[in-house]
Amino acid sequence: MVGLRKDNCVVEKIKMAEEFKEISNLSLSDQEAILETISESYAPIQIDNRVYMIPDPVNDLIDSLVKQLEEHGCKVTIGELIGKKGN
Repeated sequence: MVGLRKDNCVVEKIKMAEEFKEISNLSLSDQEAILETISESYAPIQIDNRVYMIPDPVNDLIDSLVKQLEEHGCKVTIGELIGKKGN
């Protein structure tokens, strides 16, 4: 198992190095914006069978809204709230 973890770590480092090469041709301000964005924490959310990564504060907001609805007696299924187009 340890070898597998090391292999995965190496693969992730290679991917990261490739991504840094990609942004090296951008302006300094664009590079800074990208690096700031990727340094944030993200949480996955699934909508219409697709997974999107959303910033943690947005995920926290959704969790808070669901909690508030539940406190007011609403039975909440996340998919009913945000899982369909047009919601």
